Amino acid sequence: MARRLPLEIPQSVEELTVGWLTDAVRSSGLARDARVVGFKAGSPGSGVGFQGQTIRVSLDWDVDEPDAPAALLVKFPSANQGNRGLGEAEGAYDREFDFYERFSADFPVRVPRLVHSVRDPGPPQAARKRQERIVNGLPTPLLGFIGRHARRLLRASNRRYALVLEYVPDARVTTALDLPPEDDLSTILATLARMHAHFWRRSVLADKTVIEWSMVTQMPNAMNGVYRAWRDDVVLRDPAVFTERFMRHADWFRDHIVDLVVHLDEPLTFRHGDCRTDNMLFAAGGLVLVDFGVMGSGRPAGDVAYLLSETIPPGPGARDIFLRLCREYHGALVAAGVDDHPLDEFLEDCDIVLALQAYRAVLIEGAYEADYDGDSLAHLWGPRIGSLLCKEPPDR
Repeated sequence: MARRLPLEIPQSVEELTVGWLTDAVRSSGLARDARVVGFKAGSPGSGVGFQGQTIRVSLDWDVDEPDAPAALLVKFPSANQGNRGLGEAEGAYDREFDFYERFSADFPVRVPRLVHSVRDPGPPQAARKRQERIVNGLPTPLLGFIGRHARRLLRASNRRYALVLEYVPDARVTTALDLPPEDDLSTILATLARMHAHFWRRSVLADKTVIEWSMVTQMPNAMNGVYRAWRDDVVLRDPAVFTERFMRHADWFRDHIVDLVVHLDEPLTFRHGDCRTDNMLFAAGGLVLVDFGVMGSGRPAGDVAYLLSETIPPGPGARDIFLRLCREYHGALVAAGVDDHPLDEFLEDCDIVLALQAYRAVLIEGAYEADYDGDSLAHLWGPRIGSLLCKEPPDR
């Protein structure tokens, strides 16, 4: 059984203290004798999180030490219990902790430095896997009922999580409301190619004690239960976004989800998993990747097509731009030393991921509370995804 650690772990700004912040910074060696005597909390200025709270904390120190940071990022789980329950079911918090504790110190691309991490222990992996098998094997009607009421039935745990990271100042970011310039996309694609090539076919990626979470879903049948429960409502709610063509791709992914999850999860490389431009900071020293709550191993198209599905303006020429940028990425991957991932295979994977994005848009609209300034995330992404889809789903 999971238990709570016998120490305080703040879960909101209101629970932060100068003592806890002092201990957190000292644990990393960035401060030795200096103490935090005051702090101010604010927005990080880089996008919106749906499964967590990210707080920028400016620090006042009693004495100057050269490495003592002026500001930090502190991350807590979401205060939205429905979103938190859905996130925990797919390991969102544990994944990010695992990334920073296991990978970040020797990562080929700049990421924020880990300052401090603390979390209550979760259930043993074997117990969690057993529960996932039981839920995933339930009869389809029951999975449909669970899907309809997932936000209420997938209750958030009482585990506590707090992650303290380096704050990257003066960074430029493009949120989901906007569309990045193509130069930014080229920079991001080149960075992803370098990351993917660095980890290409490394044996550690298939080690379930290191990376234990599926990139798409832990429970495909249960995910389909959510999809089936909300599909028709979502189409009726906004047929201009969830068009017949859009739903043909989303339904195709639904009908082949088990095989497609296995395919996309093949551990060819390390994947960021949430390649929104919200999670790409353009700083003085270059691109910084943040937010690894969906990290794992899999096929590289999962990062590339995900990124492009939210960043290309919708319209009649969108598909051509998408294919050109996919080829640009693939050229960078080959130039970085990967010679066993043919272009045609990669492009087919990109179309599979676009179908997955259409499928996810239905889930987001139906089951998540995910808004940007009052507009749903699915409404922002839907037209962009729809413009990139090929005429028919891939022939697999």
